[in-house]
Amino acid sequence: MVVTAVAAVALGFGSTALAAYNPGLIVSGTSQATGSAGRVVIGMGQGANDDATAIATVYSPVGYGVRLTQTPGTRIGNLTGVVRVASQGGAQFDVEGTVTADTPANHVSNTCAPGLHEAVWILQFSLAGNTVRVPIYVDRVTSGPEAAYASARVRVCLPSPYVPPPQGAPAGVSLVIAAFDVRGVFTNPTRRGAYPWNGHFVPYTPGSALPNTANAAQSTSFVRLPTQLVVNARRQRRGGRTFAVVTACLREAGAGIRGVRVNILGGRTVGRARRIAFGRTNARGCVTRRIRVRIRAMVFLAAVTEVPERQAAGCVPATIGPRCSQASIAPVFGLVSRNAVRIRR
Repeated sequence: MVVTAVAAVALGFGSTALAAYNPGLIVSGTSQATGSAGRVVIGMGQGANDDATAIATVYSPVGYGVRLTQTPGTRIGNLTGVVRVASQGGAQFDVEGTVTADTPANHVSNTCAPGLHEAVWILQFSLAGNTVRVPIYVDRVTSGPEAAYASARVRVCLPSPYVPPPQGAPAGVSLVIAAFDVRGVFTNPTRRGAYPWNGHFVPYTPGSALPNTANAAQSTSFVRLPTQLVVNARRQRRGGRTFAVVTACLREAGAGIRGVRVNILGGRTVGRARRIAFGRTNARGCVTRRIRVRIRAMVFLAAVTEVPERQAAGCVPATIGPRCSQASIAPVFGLVSRNAVRIRR
């Protein structure tokens, strides 16, 4: 799941924009049902030649449940990403690591997000034989202006690649792409709808360790719940032969999704079902295929490998940052129909 999300982010930020800062946020959950809990993947990225990011703040939408009681030392997720190393001529390296809960009292004196936080997570990975640890400061949002659009605030502070340690990043390392998942933290809203996850990104002023707040940007990733794949079938006789007319419909927050490839699976049992047909959804979000039934009874279901990320009209709310760099509808991975149907020959 994390690797797939990183690939989706990489496609969105693979360009080499010059003298720009256009970061983006992509959020995807493993559970697409309202009121359910599951892993949530938070992905962020930017162009390889963009100014380095100083502060990245991600806001979970109002309606999401937030649990921040993980025991320090508990591994709650995984990390995959791409970093740029200035000391290696700007070469990029893939990194993999872990997300672990830490003791909040150990992180009260940082200059980026000072004070005691409800939770602190540590992103940890290895680079050229060195261990890199990046703290993430997490708090529920219950009051103040942020409460109008957020249930939690997740903040990452990164050292500047433009100045040497200890103030700056070792070897001039900067983040290009990162995606990490957390489990046991977020619960989906109970109502159907489109929920805007928001990122607020602040770059460094090139050549310094000073954040450039004037060039900050906002990015919104809309999660539409629930996303459902439903299959139906009817028996049809033609010329002494039996067919199943199978229809699979993909809907997101009650609306059909067009142009997504759906695989129709069939077999003697659900466990033995294999792909026997496929097609792309129409304007109603449905695809229909007629399949000959050659055995006594066949079971049919449907599967979708990926509902790709799509562009959205703009950031919501539009007041979090001075400008909207990117807005998209979050991708969904690995959907299987919530039901199966049986047709007898």
